[in-house]
Amino acid sequence: MSFGIYKQGQGYWVRTMTAVFAGVLVLVAAAWAWDQVLGIGLPAKGWELSVTVTSAPDLAEGSFVVLERQTGDGTYERVGSALVESYTPATQTRGTLTIRQVEMDREGLTPNIAGRVRAEDAASSFVGTITNKTPIPLMPVLYLQAAVAGSIIFIGALCIYWLVGVKPETVDFLVATDGEMKKVNWSTRKEIIGSTQVVIVAAVLIAGILFFIDLAFSNFFKFIGVLEG
Repeated sequence: MSFGIYKQGQGYWVRTMTAVFAGVLVLVAAAWAWDQVLGIGLPAKGWELSVTVTSAPDLAEGSFVVLERQTGDGTYERVGSALVESYTPATQTRGTLTIRQVEMDREGLTPNIAGRVRAEDAASSFVGTITNKTPIPLMPVLYLQAAVAGSIIFIGALCIYWLVGVKPETVDFLVATDGEMKKVNWSTRKEIIGSTQVVIVAAVLIAGILFFIDLAFSNFFKFIGVLEG
């Protein structure tokens, strides 16, 4: 793609308005993509677990915990393990546990199935019931939204520039269109007002004539008994 404007100054208004309307379409597409990205599930680099602690919260950063799920008979079975990044107590019995490096024992399992967490180290008595699980995305969704929308705007701007400013075939067509538009004999204000008045009067007259014709036929068919009065 060569930079510059092909036939600069020619077909100014047609080329400008074409670029403006195309730009609006690009912005609409970028706004649509911005909203759609919210539905994309980004890989999680960790999880925040809201837990109800049933024993002393003596977890240390860098230690490991075991994720467990409840079975049909009410017992718990191990489903995975994770590294403790932090534990933030809210009350004596509730807190938020942040975990990383989650490793599930079987393929296809996710931390969503876990119902309880306990310290892997036997020296720690930490046990907590998981009440809520929130994945921590690999990066903020806002960054992905900005990247997608920005890419659409950038690519759209390049395409508009190429079509309206550089590509000879498109530019020649727009310049010719601008030339033809200048040949159009636009009606004067007086002519437009007069034509509008004629249309309004004609519409009213036709509506009145059709109304009376309809009324006459309606009364006639009622008179001969085809329609009920």
